Amino acid sequence: MGAAMADDEIRVGDDVVHQSHPGRFTVLSVAEPQARNIYSRVLTIRSREGVEMKVLDTTVRRLPAIAG
Repeated sequence: MGAAMADDEIRVGDDVVHQSHPGRFTVLSVAEPQARNIYSRVLTIRSREGVEMKVLDTTVRRLPAIAG
């Protein structure tokens, strides 16, 4: 049942930006869909300022990892 993870799939610890909230957020948790007709995962994200939100994975974009 578990599909292979895509390289662009959002994971815990990734830095993301949200489409309607300024700033960078870190992914704290990823909840898989609870029904077959739901395709988005629910992410819990938090900014460095302490703003925490639950959002759909379709509303964020993963930032590239910084090497070094």
